[in-house]
Amino acid sequence: MSWTDYSQNVRIRDLQESLDSAHSQMARERSRMRSELGRLKGGLEQRLDRVSATLDAFIELSDLRVTLTMFDGAAIARHRTLQMIDGSVPRSLELDDVPGYWLAPAARGLHCLLVGDLARARVRFDEAAAIDPERARSFSALAAALTSAEHARALGENTAADLLPHLPVPGTRLTRGQRALWLLSADGSLGEDARERLLLSSLRHWSAQGVRAPKVEAWFATTPSGRGPRSESGLAARSGAARRLSEVRERVTRVTTLSAEDSPTEVLAPDQDSADFLLQTLRLLVEEGSPEEAPLLAEANRLRAVIEGSGEEIVLPSWGENVEEVGTLLQRDLVSEKAPPHRRTFALVLQRGAVLEGAEELAARATESAPDRTSVTLRGTSVTITASGADRGQLEQARKKAEVAATPGSDSRSMLWITMATAGVLLILSLLTMHGFLWFLTLIALGGIGLAYRSTTKERENTEQVRSHELRRINEQVEKAVREWHENQAEAERNQAMAGEDLKEIRRLLNP
Repeated sequence: MSWTDYSQNVRIRDLQESLDSAHSQMARERSRMRSELGRLKGGLEQRLDRVSATLDAFIELSDLRVTLTMFDGAAIARHRTLQMIDGSVPRSLELDDVPGYWLAPAARGLHCLLVGDLARARVRFDEAAAIDPERARSFSALAAALTSAEHARALGENTAADLLPHLPVPGTRLTRGQRALWLLSADGSLGEDARERLLLSSLRHWSAQGVRAPKVEAWFATTPSGRGPRSESGLAARSGAARRLSEVRERVTRVTTLSAEDSPTEVLAPDQDSADFLLQTLRLLVEEGSPEEAPLLAEANRLRAVIEGSGEEIVLPSWGENVEEVGTLLQRDLVSEKAPPHRRTFALVLQRGAVLEGAEELAARATESAPDRTSVTLRGTSVTITASGADRGQLEQARKKAEVAATPGSDSRSMLWITMATAGVLLILSLLTMHGFLWFLTLIALGGIGLAYRSTTKERENTEQVRSHELRRINEQVEKAVREWHENQAEAERNQAMAGEDLKEIRRLLNP
């Protein structure tokens, strides 16, 4: 009966353990399923929200399209204009005027430009400017620049003077249209007169406002120097300033010597990057719409972006949007190797004061006088180093400390004297008593005298070696410190001479 009870208890215990394991597994599965359901619920809610936003945008867009059908004339004018911008030139352009909308006469002016009739194009653009001067003149300048360099010079110069009389102060953000006119003027696409006018008027405006261009960080950024005794003495800072000043001189020389002999200013056309920006700006200007439909078109474009973005809001570019600050754009124009030569020199002239001030700061740092003395610590003693070498008194003090530190203690000599005294006493006792054990101890004491003497001699030799090594090490450290001091002085003199020449050349280049 006992064996039967034991077997039953074992089976019951096994069943209980299996049941507990099954419960634990089920608990883990329930927890995992709740987590997955939570994530699935969150993902489904987000997807449902985006689907809902897309459906709402689609419905609103459908309603807006019905409203926009009332502006068919304006839509046709935009369509024809964009076709011509994309390169399609019809033999004749039949467009009805839209009351209060400048684009229809401007489109006729663009068609005249494309067929080479500059006089009639000027008339059409003037008709458009009578309706909306800012947009019509911006359109004529951009369209002329993208059509022909000669057309840009003929039509864009006065436009730039009216719409962009000067650059705003460096901390001001520009609109896309202002940046486009800036590029055309600075690159010389509108002629040398327009370029010079914008340059001088901007300088006068900034001077009247009491502002100046910010420091060109890409040219004057300070790189941290490494740690070490040379950087602690200031030599690394002076050398780094002289090196950066030489780099600034090379950059100023490269910008000021940029030549446009192969492409004279009077026939300059926008480079590819500028042309892409100008083309996008022109298209955005056209796509803005008439005054009454412009807010409807902006909303329709936003809703279309929501639909195409699966419910996500997307910020769309516009003709009147703000781009970057004037100071940021100036620095980018100056340091970019891809920028056209005329734009880089334009930016350099506007930032001439900041560049010259930064160069003078570097020159002042590079030409700082090196200290006429330095010091080196030897055995806890500070030894002064000058042009005549190390201070003799301090050096002698350091040598004495080294000799004292190398002098051994009196343990071995004391042991020698103790051994000799012990041997003498034992010898006297042995002679008086003639005892054999005392003679044995006397012999041992005499052997100890020999060992102690040998130890003392060896210690004396080691002491002499240590003393010689320490003195030689001190001499080497002093010689190294003196040599480095002379090298530092020579390098400081080279830095001063080089920085002086670089600053003089920078001044000459910036003040021709």
